Amino acid sequence: MIYVLRAVLCVLYTVFWGAVGVVLLVDRTGESVIWVGRRWVGWILATCGIRVEVAGLENVPRDAPVIFMSNHQSLFDIAAIVSTLPVSFRFVAKKELARIPLFGWALAGSGHVIVDRQHRDRAVESLRRAAERIRSGTNVIIYPEGTRSPSGELQPFKSGPFHLALAAQVPIIPVTVSGSQHITPKRSLRIESGVIKIQYGKPLPTRGLRLEDRGELKERVREAITAGYDPHFQRPLPPAA
Repeated sequence: MIYVLRAVLCVLYTVFWGAVGVVLLVDRTGESVIWVGRRWVGWILATCGIRVEVAGLENVPRDAPVIFMSNHQSLFDIAAIVSTLPVSFRFVAKKELARIPLFGWALAGSGHVIVDRQHRDRAVESLRRAAERIRSGTNVIIYPEGTRSPSGELQPFKSGPFHLALAAQVPIIPVTVSGSQHITPKRSLRIESGVIKIQYGKPLPTRGLRLEDRGELKERVREAITAGYDPHFQRPLPPAA
């Protein structure tokens, strides 16, 4: 029963704050919607009994744009990062999310980067515009795996995020989420209580790197994210029944 109640409340919070976000789209900067997003995830985390620990905030620049690249193993990765990040940001999100009533409208209307992954030309153009925005001072969050990991282990990285980083020529902050796979495992509707650990790693420079350096950059980001796992929280998932 507790899982049903949590799920219902999360839906109600999403409708409420999504509606507020749509109203606040009159603020063309999008910062009002970021404020809404922080309150939305705060309500959800508190209701579900989820505590977020954070380390490495000293690695997050306050005066220069960066790209945050994170592993992705649960829907609550997003909530944990949004609740701890001390700077403004925009997500790089797939087009399907923008179709969700209220939530998706607020996402698309507040300056987040929406990528149509089904059409390569449109995806490339979206990332080109994103690189321009980053260079002008916008921080972005992207999940280089492209989707959630069913096991909690780091999956192969897509190339798009690294094309973006090389085009923008700004540092990458590796972000490691530990423990969230036990909150909402993939293909499960249950929301468990627990602790999520966020580790912000040291910036990885990209200035001067070229397209042919993409493979090496991928490996450096992978190593940095892997090094940030907290083994106390990142224990393996139990075998599927």
